Amino acid sequence: MKNAFQKMILILLAVVMLAGIFTIAFAEDAVQPGNESISIKRQGSGDIYFGDEVTLCAYVNNVVGDYSVVWERYTPDGWIKVGSGMTYTFTVTDTTAASDFRAMLVLAD
Repeated sequence: MKNAFQKMILILLAVVMLAGIFTIAFAEDAVQPGNESISIKRQGSGDIYFGDEVTLCAYVNNVVGDYSVVWERYTPDGWIKVGSGMTYTFTVTDTTAASDFRAMLVLAD
């Protein structure tokens, strides 16, 4: 419960925000910019063999607003884009079995 002084400060800040001078968000458990994260997990479990299809899933946390996910695979020439979206599916081959994959979180402007 906020006291009268805290309420008055919040009202003043709201007026300043409406004037366009600066923007501040007040909320308990507010998501702070820069705390965004992404993790990758393989769908399913068990052993993987050549010829199997593997699906990687991206899990995004602490994002406010629009975003996209871009999947990349590392090659001798560097990282190359191989897909986009929350999942990426590939077939296990000689090339992909020894590859590193990453999911990049791209935040909208």
